[in-house]
Amino acid sequence: MNALRLGLIGSGNIAGAHLKAAPHVPQWAQFVAIASPHEANRQRQSARFNIARSYADPAELLAAPDIEGVVICTPHDTHAELARRCCAAGKHVLVEKPMACSLAECDAMIAAAQAAGTTLMVAQCQRFDPAYRGLKRILDAGELGPVRAVRIDAMQNAAAFVPPDHWYLDARRAGGGIVISVAIHKLDLVRYLIGDVVRVTAACRTISPLFRHGAEDYAVATLEFANGAVGQLFATWSAFRLPYSENLMIFGDDGAVHALPPGETQMGPALVASRQRTPPAVPGFAGQFGGFTPVESDGTGLPAADPFANQLAHFVECCRTGAEPLSGGNDNRKTMAVVFAIYESAHTGLPAPVKILP
Repeated sequence: MNALRLGLIGSGNIAGAHLKAAPHVPQWAQFVAIASPHEANRQRQSARFNIARSYADPAELLAAPDIEGVVICTPHDTHAELARRCCAAGKHVLVEKPMACSLAECDAMIAAAQAAGTTLMVAQCQRFDPAYRGLKRILDAGELGPVRAVRIDAMQNAAAFVPPDHWYLDARRAGGGIVISVAIHKLDLVRYLIGDVVRVTAACRTISPLFRHGAEDYAVATLEFANGAVGQLFATWSAFRLPYSENLMIFGDDGAVHALPPGETQMGPALVASRQRTPPAVPGFAGQFGGFTPVESDGTGLPAADPFANQLAHFVECCRTGAEPLSGGNDNRKTMAVVFAIYESAHTGLPAPVKILP
């Protein structure tokens, strides 16, 4: 199978992550062009990754007949329009998360891909992490028993790495704040691992003056899953200091999982304790805190250790075969529906249903 010839629209940090991933799967994908109005960034990425063609206007990239697919790495409010233009030009689309800034935009993207017969996939890289694939295998095998509860954390200090005038901090450009830009990773991951969310109850706050037009820098939400499990989300983008950045905990009748090994400050590999791995008896109060062992990664069908490389290879395979991507437009619309239900509940002060269907 020949490598898919790709163009990339965007030239920021996340664009660099996709460009860096391609050499890990050279038999699958090759970036041949980049488009961005930011000349300095564009030239820097072109030189770093040896990209032959560089355009200021994405229209020039879309007009190139040899480009088969496009990776979109631009501000969130441009995703929908660019995706529709790519589909109209006959290009397959891999768009960075979040998919779009409204469900109506998501639906328009899906419709455009269906009309053009092109592949539409959303870059939810954590689904393609071998460690989380290993956790998915454990859950699908029923090792934890019925899942009862989930907790996810998404915590950063935006002021430490984002300039104060960045579009990331503006809800009119980003579609919201910490939930749509960062917590979406874990919201999508628990959907992949546990199943659909059907209702949320949430509160969002804008505290720091860095965040504009209602972009939230604190959020909490209760998640109710279709299988009866409940979940809790905590997210902040303004913490003064952090004990860690992300966490994931899953509680079942027969086991539990967490993804924060003791002493680590960043996300670590998942650890699991279950009846299949440890004696069921818990001797005394202290005994309930032990018995965790590392989850074995599952690289079955994944060509690399890098999640970005794996998702790129999966995208190419779907483009070549016509298969629906693991994080295709129809599936990822359900993740976006959870995000927008959180915002609806925070606005109304009432529980909000997740609008899974168009």
